[in-house]
Amino acid sequence: MISFLEGVIDSKGPDHVVLNVGGIGFLVRTSTRTAEEIGTPGTSAVLHTCFMIRDESPLLYGFESDEARGVFVELVSVSGVGPRVAIALLGALRPSELAGAIVSGNTALLAAVPGVGKKTAARVCVELASKMERYALADSVQGSVGDAELVQALTALGYSVREAIGAARNIEAVDTMPLEDRLRRALRVLAIP
Repeated sequence: MISFLEGVIDSKGPDHVVLNVGGIGFLVRTSTRTAEEIGTPGTSAVLHTCFMIRDESPLLYGFESDEARGVFVELVSVSGVGPRVAIALLGALRPSELAGAIVSGNTALLAAVPGVGKKTAARVCVELASKMERYALADSVQGSVGDAELVQALTALGYSVREAIGAARNIEAVDTMPLEDRLRRALRVLAIP
């Protein structure tokens, strides 16, 4: 319904931003990370939004990017994950980090976020692993450019992002090692049943 809002920040709190758009103040629920990084009152901002009606109360959720909104929409599609939990996850992890954790099945990282239990974390990983592959950045594997190159090379060879991230994590490589050598090691890891 409302895809994005562009306006001037009127005020903000730890979980919301009031955005003045043409003289109308929109209260937009956000993650703590978005509220901190959006800017200061009086500055211009753009929020990608998701309009939801829960218990007959309309709420507008805002995100710093279209990617973050996409991850939010996928999260709330999982049974037991409401907007509050999805916002908490996006407040704790960047969208690419969150997607990477889901794709790689890192339930411990998800369960460390307040409001997310072990069962919910497992359900999220099972239900969303394939859907989150497009949001998972290869550099969220371990944070180095070499890992990103390796994951891209493996996906170009036909492996899924989940398999590529798992292989990149399981090889013992140094960043200075040529891509070809890291690729050989990753392929050996993937060949082991």
